[in-house]
Amino acid sequence: MIRPMPFKKVCKKCGYSKVIVPKSDVMSFSGEIFSCPKCKEPLQRRNANALEMAFSTILSTFKR
Repeated sequence: MIRPMPFKKVCKKCGYSKVIVPKSDVMSFSGEIFSCPKCKEPLQRRNANALEMAFSTILSTFKR
């Protein structure tokens, strides 16, 4: 199984962002957010950079 790459959801209006690290290649939209929790604007999706990927992977390891 090839693990999907982490991605980042960003709000262009208020600057809110969240890095999402998929646990498997099976798409599950139950945990994905589509609008900003602060200002309710639609979020843009982009690939996470190397630093964001490393940081979010470390955080998800310690959350277990």
